[in-house]
Amino acid sequence: MKLKTIVMGAAACAALNGIAFAQTTADSPPRRHYHHASALEDRLDRMEKLIEAQQVEIRDLRAKMGQAKVSGGATSTAAATPPQPAPQPEVSAAEFQALQNQVYEQAAENKSQAAVTIKKGRPTIATKDGKYSMSFTSLVQADVATFDNSEVTTAKGAPVPTRSGFNFRRAQIGVQGSIAGDFGYRFNYDFGGAGGQESGAESIIASTLPPTVAVNPSEARVQAAYLTYKGILDPFTFRIGAFPPSANLADATGADDLLFNERASPAQLSRGLDGDDGRDGAGFQGNGSIWFFSSYLTSDAFGKGQITGQEAYVGRVAVAPWQDADTNFNVHLGANLGYVFHPEGVNANFCTTTAPACYLVSFSDRPELREWNVSWISSGSINATSAHSAGIEGAVSWGPLLLEGENFWYGINRRDASAGQTNPNFSGWYVEGSWVFTGEPRPYRMSSASFTRPTPAADFDPFHNVWGTWEVAARYSDTDLNYDVNSLVTADQVRGGDQKIFSAGLNFYPNWNVKFMFDWQNVDINRPWSGAFGTKYNALSMRAQVSL
Repeated sequence: MKLKTIVMGAAACAALNGIAFAQTTADSPPRRHYHHASALEDRLDRMEKLIEAQQVEIRDLRAKMGQAKVSGGATSTAAATPPQPAPQPEVSAAEFQALQNQVYEQAAENKSQAAVTIKKGRPTIATKDGKYSMSFTSLVQADVATFDNSEVTTAKGAPVPTRSGFNFRRAQIGVQGSIAGDFGYRFNYDFGGAGGQESGAESIIASTLPPTVAVNPSEARVQAAYLTYKGILDPFTFRIGAFPPSANLADATGADDLLFNERASPAQLSRGLDGDDGRDGAGFQGNGSIWFFSSYLTSDAFGKGQITGQEAYVGRVAVAPWQDADTNFNVHLGANLGYVFHPEGVNANFCTTTAPACYLVSFSDRPELREWNVSWISSGSINATSAHSAGIEGAVSWGPLLLEGENFWYGINRRDASAGQTNPNFSGWYVEGSWVFTGEPRPYRMSSASFTRPTPAADFDPFHNVWGTWEVAARYSDTDLNYDVNSLVTADQVRGGDQKIFSAGLNFYPNWNVKFMFDWQNVDINRPWSGAFGTKYNALSMRAQVSL
């Protein structure tokens, strides 16, 4: 019966210890189980004392047996007979079953309860086993900018009037979480940007003197709505829905982690070809300790509704062979590829006939600021069978210093090219860097192969001489969308323009969730239309950001 007592007592102890652990780690233990817990603890104490007494007896018996062996094995009958302990109370089978039932009931109730946590300002509701969760997310970026008068640098009429103003660049709200552990989801809606106070997609019309601005307003939109699965695919995750696939290094950097208000134009051209927010797609993404890989098939952006949808591939690979979290020394090398193998059909009048002007592709971007929401550079719409972008990535960080850059090549394969026409190609590059002069690093995140914003060592508190985190940044970008502009075959010329931008910025992080950005831009654009046209201007902007 002693052995039975030990076994049943040990099982009860293990079960009750599990309950005690779950209760001590819970944020708010249920009050109605207080008396049950006290009774169980009392019974546990009695059984522990019983087991301890029996263990002492076993140790004494083993010691005496060892002494007998040392003396040659000659022991008396009295010495060989172990002392008989006093009768101890036993745990009956019925009592043990009752304790076990209480353990099961308590475990089931703990599993059904949800815990609410707030990490870095983001509220999350999750079951205690972590298999089901929901986090509430938001990102609000309010911008204000002013421009000096644009200066026309060549003979193409008067300058285009600049437009200063205020804009909610992003106003996103959403939820994300897990389902049954292996599945994940995210739903995010954006009320800002081109769906809010921006004027939509504006462009320069070259045929007027001076050039004028065309406005095409858009509506609020889905930024992300997708489902993921990891499970047996680990370390890869499958994703399907609407989302921005990882198109390049700048694209992989979160909108709330950017050094400047906007990504550099060369990176945005790559992103906009077959990625960008709300892009319908499916594919895989994964990483190890030093590598990252993503591969997606994409279609149109959510809700675009073209005559025939675009079909494309977006892939990216990166390695970080040197990583040191203590010194924040990281070296990043990567490459990316986007390939549109079926351009979207955009012209309803021609897509139903044999006329060629149907599957159009264009490269264009606004000059890294959205308050004056105009695209100065554009390849124009080119009837195409396919298009591509390819890029190489490089970055290095050390302590509070960061330097990164990318080089891109773009191309369009013409459909039904006329005599003398060739396939145009373009290029662009940028380099940018920052120094957090309060000392905090910009950490490297292998899961996205990109850098995140610094975490303030202490939250802003001027009453205690704590001033948050401060960072200075600089960038130079060059985007060239000109092709064969001196060709004798007029139809082969692409006068898209060459845009050069130098930017300097100051970023202030009072805490993880709040950020203020102060940027200055010097923009120099040369677009060789008939008679040539160029412009220069400076811009000052400020952003207030809140992100959860």
